[in-house]
Amino acid sequence: MRMNRMKTLFGSLFLVLTLVSAGLAADYPTKPIRWVNPFAPGGANGLLALAFQKSFEKELGGKVLVENVPGGSTKVGTMEVVKAKPDGYTILIMSDRTWVFFYYSKVYDIKPWEVMTPIGNLSMEPYAFIDVKADGPYKTWADVVKAAKENPGKLTCGGTGAGGAAEYTMNEVTKAAGIKTSYVPFAGGAAAGTALLGGHIDFRIAAPSDAYPVISAGKTRGLGVGGYTRLKYLPDVPTFKELGLGESAVFPFTRSVWGPPKLPKNIVTILTKAMERASKDPEFVKMVETQLRYEVDYMPPEKLQKETINFDKMHGPKLAELSK
Repeated sequence: MRMNRMKTLFGSLFLVLTLVSAGLAADYPTKPIRWVNPFAPGGANGLLALAFQKSFEKELGGKVLVENVPGGSTKVGTMEVVKAKPDGYTILIMSDRTWVFFYYSKVYDIKPWEVMTPIGNLSMEPYAFIDVKADGPYKTWADVVKAAKENPGKLTCGGTGAGGAAEYTMNEVTKAAGIKTSYVPFAGGAAAGTALLGGHIDFRIAAPSDAYPVISAGKTRGLGVGGYTRLKYLPDVPTFKELGLGESAVFPFTRSVWGPPKLPKNIVTILTKAMERASKDPEFVKMVETQLRYEVDYMPPEKLQKETINFDKMHGPKLAELSK
């Protein structure tokens, strides 16, 4: 009898806690949500969050305040969210690719994607374009490969920073093509573009925001794009895969949303469903595609986490070598 009473008591307690938890989720959100961007204002993450803010608020039924918390190569903002109370009122917008790069360059001493709660992916962008001077000698990627084979190590490729995504992309692309080129780091995409137009480098690895304006203006020629498919706004530029460069050279950047560790499942569900609905807002989709030059690509938490783990497995060991 006593055992039966204990079972009944624990069963009732579990039911009460479940109902309380459900009630809290049903009322969520009751105050503004702090949406942390770990980069300085004006960058890709922050612009996307601001573009999404209105639709996200509408679907959530509450305020979402985008807050830029730069510093420590994204570590400051990320760790604020890692240490935040898991109540759904502090979330992060981030590229898991950036985490992987910075982890292997020793910025982080943890893999944030292994401890944080995935909420969903919002967009996907091809990190890299290969472009050349429009009136230069190279009309196709095959022309670059031919010249590089005839002059081993003499062709130069420009990109943003040393030891980062641009240099890594060049390494993967040239390895896949069976050629050797020299990488020249610049302070930013604009500086690399100036060098390209001035004839100081032979080709460039560029982000969409740097490549699109000069390609569309006819100043540079796009030879390849590191995305899974061709882009709507540059349909004549083939993908790296079409150029025979393989999967290792292809890693479009995610723009995803994460919460603190142990974020309750019911809160995650509310955020995820709101994200999914808001990502279909025609006004938001148009802004992303025509102004930011990304592709809206909603991805649920489980798929986002799997994608991140697979990216780490494919590229992590090579990034570790590059960062030595």
